[in-house]
Formats: sequence, C-alpha cells, structure tokens
Amino acid sequence: MTREEIFSTKSASITQCERTDSFVLVFDREEITFKLCDLFALRKRIMEMDIMELFESTAPDVEVIHLPHCDRFLLLNLREILEFRELLNGTFDTLALNSAIQKILRKNVFNF
Repeated sequence: MTREEIFSTKSASITQCERTDSFVLVFDREEITFKLCDLFALRKRIMEMDIMELFESTAPDVEVIHLPHCDRFLLLNLREILEFRELLNGTFDTLALNSAIQKILRKNVFNF
C-alpha cells in the first residue's frame, strides 16, 4: 500500500493512503488507521484538553484518549499531548494548504 507522509514529529507521523481514502497514525511503533472524520474527532479531543490543568500536581500523570471508531486507546503524558497537538495541527494545516493549491491549479487550468 502506497502512503504519502502528511506530517511528522519526533515520535509520531500521519500518512495518507489515497487508494483507501484513509489516514494512518504511526505512534509508539503501532499503526492506527482513521477516516478523515475520525481524525477530526481525535484532533477535537486533543485540542479540548486543558493543558494548564495537567500542570497541576493533583493531575494524573497520563491521560486516557479513546480513539474514535476503534477499540484502541492512547495513554499520553503531557509531553506526548503537546506533541500530538503539533502533529494534528501540522497535519490539518498541510491538508488545507494542499486543498488551496488544488483549487488554484484547477482554476488556472480551466481558465486556459
């Protein structure tokens, strides 16, 4: 299966498979496949986390993140949560940029 890397950080990456129209998260030597709507749901869950609350001494050392439409979950510490924010923001920024480029190319091709 041919996949194109969308974005990566030090310990995680997200690739896209155009043939299956899915995204693959590689984290901690595991691959987890998502549809775009599930990736949006994961991003929403990660971005809603109160980072300042996690800094408090009474906060748990890890957060349990249930993955949408999947029987898996992630145990993330504060550093990993921050890295996931970077990963997901970078992924969606890249996808938005690719979409904008495609619109410009289509517009320019059809105007000739």
